[in-house]
Amino acid sequence: MPIKIIILGKPNVGKSSLFNMILKKNIAIVDNHPGLTRDLRKKKINLWDLECEFADSPGLVNASNEIENKMKNNTIEYSKLSDLIIIVFDGKFDLSFEDSDIIALARKFNKPILLVVNKTEGNYSQNVFNELNKSGLGIPVLVSAAHNQSIDQLKWKIYEFVKDLETISEKKKQFNDFSIAIIGKTNSGKSTIFNLIKKKKIAITGSEPNLTRDSVETNVSLKNSNFKMFDTAGFSKNNKEHIHELAINQTLKKIRLCNVLLIVFDINNYYEKINSKILSLVNSENRCHVLLMNKIDTVNDLQQQKIKKHLQDLNPQIRETPVLFVSAQENIGFENLHSIIQKQLKSWKKRIKTSDLNEWLGKIMTENPPPLKNGRPVKLKFASQVSVSPPKFNIFSNHPREINNQYKKYLSNKLKKSFHLEDIPIKVRFKKTNNPYE
Repeated sequence: MPIKIIILGKPNVGKSSLFNMILKKNIAIVDNHPGLTRDLRKKKINLWDLECEFADSPGLVNASNEIENKMKNNTIEYSKLSDLIIIVFDGKFDLSFEDSDIIALARKFNKPILLVVNKTEGNYSQNVFNELNKSGLGIPVLVSAAHNQSIDQLKWKIYEFVKDLETISEKKKQFNDFSIAIIGKTNSGKSTIFNLIKKKKIAITGSEPNLTRDSVETNVSLKNSNFKMFDTAGFSKNNKEHIHELAINQTLKKIRLCNVLLIVFDINNYYEKINSKILSLVNSENRCHVLLMNKIDTVNDLQQQKIKKHLQDLNPQIRETPVLFVSAQENIGFENLHSIIQKQLKSWKKRIKTSDLNEWLGKIMTENPPPLKNGRPVKLKFASQVSVSPPKFNIFSNHPREINNQYKKYLSNKLKKSFHLEDIPIKVRFKKTNNPYE
């Protein structure tokens, strides 16, 4: 198992910037807005010969509401499981009561503690360094995450702290079978479903919109499958606010990179335009996807069938998409989710022989060839599959530009039906060639 390292500190000391700099990736959302991070953000990297899992945490504050209380409890629980605690301080200001409280809290966990003073480029508070140096927790490491100063020295210091820990295991379980992102409109129940699949409360849930900002990541073992799962920020009509734009950019990235998308709709507002926009976005990215109509405990069985038909009438592209009627609160309707995902992934990775494709194409030309161009035939000469995951096909023609969209859609649907790819989106490109074997 990887060595667990958590980054603690009060809001706006630069924890997320430090997290990104250590990982050398812009993973956590960074901005000068205090309290931006709400969920634990975890990522594995190798520090030389050691596999480590770093966790970026929300700023520790005295909880003034239910959400802040959940954030604090999640951070405390993960700190108890961690092998090393890094506490970050703002080098531009003297130590505050909040800083002292965090040090006192971290001591209670009885874990190794590494002190880091951030924002030390240019002038910084010497008092911070002196006070921390007297804490008995070792000499603080001075860094500037924003300017990438002394980050390598910090990583070496971390390595020295953890290299002899007994938690190092030679058996490293990899969660790379596939990846899942849970997406949808705000308040549709994404985080509740995320926690349900994980069987653990990781993502913060509640009735307040936009609770999830950073994508929350976890590893899941389910029915002999090991996969990564991401809870993402919800889409809404108010995503033009700066913080929400940052969060949605993270969501769009997960849509592009994940193999499977679980699209969550609130059954009480499935007809809204924003839901159709989400479906169009998913379809354009050619990902495996399952539609979860959540909160069915609020409607009856007869309404469910009418809702499914209305949804498909509004969005014809999902007529073959698996739709599950579920209730995350009541844990209803998830029994077949794993088998549906496995079936889709099998189709997504399917490789079709070129000879079979061209035999199929020959039958198409015989049964229903493309419309004529100025009285002359448009020929479909050759077909090949150029990639899997997702499946992409090239069809060569003497006049590809003369093939109208209706016929292209017909060909795509026939291709999916003939080779049992109905449950996933595919991409078909039409190209011009005189000799397709060149």
